[in-house]
Amino acid sequence: MKKLIQFPFYVVLFSVTLLNPLQATENHEKQVVIQIKEMTCQLCAYLVNKELRDVEGVISTKASIKEHQVKVIAKSDVDNEKLKAAIYKLNYTPEIVSAEN
Repeated sequence: MKKLIQFPFYVVLFSVTLLNPLQATENHEKQVVIQIKEMTCQLCAYLVNKELRDVEGVISTKASIKEHQVKVIAKSDVDNEKLKAAIYKLNYTPEIVSAEN
């Protein structure tokens, strides 16, 4: 009987400790959408993703050749100019469409 009472307690405790860090990290991230008109093929998208993922603090990227955009999830302290500089290395012209914290 004692084990039956302890089990729900541990489930609740485990859930709270797992969810709390997730909420903390969400507040320290931002999403940036960058327009890149020169990104027209899969290789372009691959190279853009690769360059942006090499920027310190970038968590994930998703490039769309259909929309000519890349969505970047990064730590909130990552400077947007660093993201643009990574794209300039590829001789592409980046334009920040939106940036949300």
